[in-house]
Amino acid sequence: MSEKPKMELIGHDGNIFSIMGRASRLLKQAGMQEEANEMWNRVTSSGSYDEALHIISEYVETELSPVADIKKSTRKKETYER
Repeated sequence: MSEKPKMELIGHDGNIFSIMGRASRLLKQAGMQEEANEMWNRVTSSGSYDEALHIISEYVETELSPVADIKKSTRKKETYER
């Protein structure tokens, strides 16, 4: 999938249809019609509100989207003698 459009969940008053509609429009505007259709189908057949939000967050970047590769420090741990 190409770069995900960004969308804030805040401001939709928890209405899953409003959230899903906004996400779908963003995907379509980004030329991702197939992804918009796939997301819509998955969300409408999901089992819960939370599951629906997480599905949407797979397609558009939201506050629930996983953080991209967090770089771990390469610094070695120091050892101390007692």
